[in-house]
Amino acid sequence: MIHSTEFPTGSSMSVNHESSTDSIAGTGNALFQDIIHRELESQASQTISTSSSQPTETDNTTLTQLERNNFSVRTASESIKKKKNSLSFKEQLKMYKEDQLLSKPGGDYITLNKETNTIDYNSDQSKFSKRIEKDLQDAGENFINIFKDMGLGAPFKYVDSNGSLQEGEKVGFFGTIINFFKDIASGLTFGKYTPEGESVSTNALGATKHFFKKIFVDAVFKDIVVGIPRSAIHVGENAMFASINLLETIPDATIGNFKAGQIVTTAIFDNTQVLADFVTDVIPMGEANSRTHAFAFTEGLKGLPFIRNITHLEQQPNDENWKYVRNTPFRKSIETFATIIPIRM
Repeated sequence: MIHSTEFPTGSSMSVNHESSTDSIAGTGNALFQDIIHRELESQASQTISTSSSQPTETDNTTLTQLERNNFSVRTASESIKKKKNSLSFKEQLKMYKEDQLLSKPGGDYITLNKETNTIDYNSDQSKFSKRIEKDLQDAGENFINIFKDMGLGAPFKYVDSNGSLQEGEKVGFFGTIINFFKDIASGLTFGKYTPEGESVSTNALGATKHFFKKIFVDAVFKDIVVGIPRSAIHVGENAMFASINLLETIPDATIGNFKAGQIVTTAIFDNTQVLADFVTDVIPMGEANSRTHAFAFTEGLKGLPFIRNITHLEQQPNDENWKYVRNTPFRKSIETFATIIPIRM
């Protein structure tokens, strides 16, 4: 510990000196006292200033390091935020089209490599057999997905927040009915039975809240009001995409023999699939419709419907509405605008 001595300031310091000789007197004695008086005042002022305003060498080093760490964290955070918000319109459009084409079989230049679990963007479209094979394969997978979505649910691909290719699974019609009875059973037993992965509070208040949530929110609203119409939308999407893929075999077998024809065919049919997927997303009970109407009153104004979607982060792993999409400003804008002004089929 560093101790410092404080001296009173603002008044003169009295220094008394008794002289034992008569030779030191008069003007000389007064001058000598004055010099000592000024020197003591100067030392006292410097001591007070040093002790009260200057940190120790260790404190100064620690403070400097803390400031550096804080600056580094703030700079890194701002850099990441700037990178996410600085995507060009072209990049955002590309991400949107990629997400849409990954969610259903289709897309001439989006071929999944099952061995490496990556996307092959360089599939050969110059050969007649390759083009027709790709169209028929996509049509067949979409046709099979019709029955899967009538059952437990069809699989789909998506890009996660780390940029890795992942597989999810939709909830089909039969899967929705199963979830309905599970939620009813969980509610009626006050949480004694819970679907896999769920937990419930053991106290009386928690059990009561669980009852109302499972019966009225999960079973009635999520499973019946939203789940059944959404499974029907998925079945309709599969049938529509299968038809588009089959129809594409015609231009691929004719004008697709030329480079220009391949470019035109790909542009028309890929964009048609993206547009069709967009429409089925934003219609009532569609996936985008759920995102734009999602709310959380605990977040204040930012938790209100539409506002929450606009201000929400790209992906939220724990939120089913945003888990499977890269919610860029472009996607959020077109989906929000479309659901404010409903699109009629």
